[in-house]
Amino acid sequence: MAKAVSLPQPPYPPLAKQIRIQGPVTVQILVDEEGKVVTAQPVSGHPTLLAAAKEAAMRARFTPTKLSGVPVKVQGMITYNFVLQ
Repeated sequence: MAKAVSLPQPPYPPLAKQIRIQGPVTVQILVDEEGKVVTAQPVSGHPTLLAAAKEAAMRARFTPTKLSGVPVKVQGMITYNFVLQ
């Protein structure tokens, strides 16, 4: 998997904070040949946290992945852990 160049943390959704929801959210991503996330689909986690995790995943950037010297698309997972302070 490509190395993350930029991996922004998601903002904590106010509603989730208010009702004290926390825990991990896993997002499946597709990274294009340039290292940009082109799709992000939450696959697990509390519903009130999914949108924030997806939005953060879409802003992530990676080094291009090369196969035999040719840039390729790759799939991967990002897990965000929402923890109340």
